[in-house]
Amino acid sequence: MDYDAKTLQQGRMNQMQLEENPTSFASNDGASKTEGTGRLDVKHQRMAGQEGARFVQMMLDPKEQARTARWMESFGLSNEGMQFNQAKMMMMGGGMPQEGGEQSNG
Repeated sequence: MDYDAKTLQQGRMNQMQLEENPTSFASNDGASKTEGTGRLDVKHQRMAGQEGARFVQMMLDPKEQARTARWMESFGLSNEGMQFNQAKMMMMGGGMPQEGGEQSNG
């Protein structure tokens, strides 16, 4: 029998792989090492995303807190800010007032 050297090497590598003993006791769907997932018993878990990063920055950085407060104050003095604040106050007070008196049902 005349075998090629590469064929012999490949055969020997296959034999060595079959002789290996894994270090883990069992496998999970063929995988000896698995990564955990999130908690499956908690439903409707909110993932913060970029808003979460902004929240952390606002909580930990006093300069960012001051900068945001200045922006909010300036916005409140603008026409758009006044309209926004007025609409917010109307919503808190029970909704938008009816224009022109009472509406007729009909």
